[in-house]
Amino acid sequence: MRRPAILPALLLLVPGAFAAEPTKPAKPPALESSCVTCHKDLDGELQQPAVMAAEDIHFLKGLGCNDCHGGNPQAGADGDLDAAHDPKKGWSGRPHRKDIPVFCAKCHADAAFMKRFDPKARVDQLQEYRTSVHGKKNAAGDERVAVCVDCHGVHGIRAVKDPRAKVYPANVADTCARCHNDAALMGHYFIEIGQVDAYKKSVHARALYDKGDMSAPTCNDCHGSHGAVPPGVESIAGVCGTCHTREATLFRDTEAKKGIDLSACIQCVMCHSNHAVLPPTDDMLGVGDKSTCTACHAAGEPGYQAAKEMGEDVVRLTGTLREATELLDRAEQAGMAVGPDRFALKKAGDQLVESKVLAHGFDLGRFKEASTEGIKAAEAGLTAGHRAFAELRFRRKGLALSLIVIAAVIAGLAFKVRQIERGGGR
Repeated sequence: MRRPAILPALLLLVPGAFAAEPTKPAKPPALESSCVTCHKDLDGELQQPAVMAAEDIHFLKGLGCNDCHGGNPQAGADGDLDAAHDPKKGWSGRPHRKDIPVFCAKCHADAAFMKRFDPKARVDQLQEYRTSVHGKKNAAGDERVAVCVDCHGVHGIRAVKDPRAKVYPANVADTCARCHNDAALMGHYFIEIGQVDAYKKSVHARALYDKGDMSAPTCNDCHGSHGAVPPGVESIAGVCGTCHTREATLFRDTEAKKGIDLSACIQCVMCHSNHAVLPPTDDMLGVGDKSTCTACHAAGEPGYQAAKEMGEDVVRLTGTLREATELLDRAEQAGMAVGPDRFALKKAGDQLVESKVLAHGFDLGRFKEASTEGIKAAEAGLTAGHRAFAELRFRRKGLALSLIVIAAVIAGLAFKVRQIERGGGR
C-alpha cells in the first residue's frame, strides 16, 4: 500500500518552503564605498587615498579601505562619519608608523588569506624584515627606519611588475635613495651617503638603465629586499656569486685548496669596489699603475710575481689576437680565403676570456695553461695572416709575369703581322 504524498502537498502550501536562506547585503564595490565617495570630496592629503585608489593593487584585487582600516564602507555616505568610523566595525584609523610592519602582515603573513589572491605569494616578509637592520631597529622602537610604506607607498601601491611601482627594478635605486641620500637622516646612524650616485656610474646600472636589462643587479639584489642587510665580509663572494658563479667558485676553491682565509681582503670588493662597480680592464691585472693586485702584493712576494706574469700574458695574448684579427681581415678584403683561419682564431679569444676568469682563482699554473694555449692560437692566426699575404704577393708577381709574357707575345705577333704585310706589299 502506497503512502500518501502528504509532505510534498504540505510543502506546496507553505510559502517560501524552498526559498534560499536570507543573504547579507552585498558589499559595495571598493571604489564605490562611502570611504571613497566621501574622501573624493575632501581636500589635500585626505583626498589622496580616494584619488589613488583606482590603480592600487589592493583595490584591483577587490579589497577596499575597510580591509585595512576597518569601519563600515556602507555607512557615512550621508555624512555620518561616526557610522563610517564605527569602532564596533573594526575601525582602527591610521596606524602608527612603528606598527606598520605588523599592520601589513595581518594579511601578508596569512598564508590562507594570500592564497585567495596569489598562490605563489610569499608570507614570510615580516619574518625577513625582522632580520634586517631596518626591522631590528623598528622592533626596538626606532621610528625613523624604513617600513613597508617607505618602499611600496601608502595608497596607490602598484604590483612589483608594474614599471611605475617604486619597487620595480629600474626604480629601486631611487626608492632607496629617498633615505640613503638624506644626509640628515643617515647622520643619525653614522652612515655615509652617495651609494646610489656611485651605483648609477656602475656597469650594473648601465645594463639596467641603458640596455633595459631587468635582470641586472640593483640595491635589493645584493642587500636583500625585506631582509635587507649590509653584506658581511664573509658573504661578499656569495653575494656576487649569485650572478658571477664561476668567479666566486674559483675564489672559494682557492681558500679551500690552499687553506687560507681571504676574508680579510674584503674579497670581490677589494678589486671591483662595491657600488661603483666599473667594467673590468686588463690594466687591473698585473703590476702597472692601475693594477689592483699591488694593493695587497708588494715586489718580491710570490703574489706579486704571479700577478706580473698574469698581466704580461694577458697583454701579449690581447695584442697578438688583435694583430692577427686585423691581418686576417685585410687578407679577406684582398680576396684571400681565410675562413678556416678566422674560425681557428676563435680559440684564442675563448682562451683570453678563460684566462681572465681563471685570474680569480689565483692559481698561476692553471692560468698559464689557458693563456699559453691562447697565445699559441693567436700566433697561429698571425702566421696564417702572413702566409695569406705571402701567397697574395706570389699571385700578384705571377700575374705580373704572366702579363709581361702575354704583352711580349702580343708585341711579337704584332711585329710579325707588320712584317708579313710589308712583304705582301712588294
